[in-house]
Amino acid sequence: MNQQVDYASRILTRLIESLGSALPGIFAGVAVIVAFFIAAIVSRKLLARLSARVEADKRPLVKLASETLFYVVIVVGLISGLGTMGIDVSALIAGLGLTGFALGFALRDAVSNLIAGVLILLYQPFGYGDKITVSGNSGTVIGINFRYTVLEADGGTVIHVPNSTMFSNSVTVKPGTGEAP
Repeated sequence: MNQQVDYASRILTRLIESLGSALPGIFAGVAVIVAFFIAAIVSRKLLARLSARVEADKRPLVKLASETLFYVVIVVGLISGLGTMGIDVSALIAGLGLTGFALGFALRDAVSNLIAGVLILLYQPFGYGDKITVSGNSGTVIGINFRYTVLEADGGTVIHVPNSTMFSNSVTVKPGTGEAP
């Protein structure tokens, strides 16, 4: 019976010692995660203030940049915090890379439309109220978002043209009112 108590006492002592040596790293890792989380919130609020000063047609770009920056800072903070805690994050980083590759491959059309939408909003080859023709579709531009450019054809028909089509094909533009509906 004394041997069992002695054995349990040694195990408990080792557990307390290892926990005591790990606590500073755990606290430091939590501090890093909290610091990155605060930085993400501050950057989101700064970009929200900036968007109020930007032209109305550029606000979606600032909003996209704000949300992207927020989540990137959160992910970097989590990985940095886990690394500070002493956790080997190399497998996690490799897994994120493979996941990103797989998602990029699976969502290549959506990503292509998103990038084309950003570029259309940035370069503004046409605007609201312009009459355009692209890939056999004609109409007045009534909406531009990250995935589609929305046209209203004669007769009130609404056409959603993928932005990748708008970006990779020639577009004929007849300037219109320039006002968003």
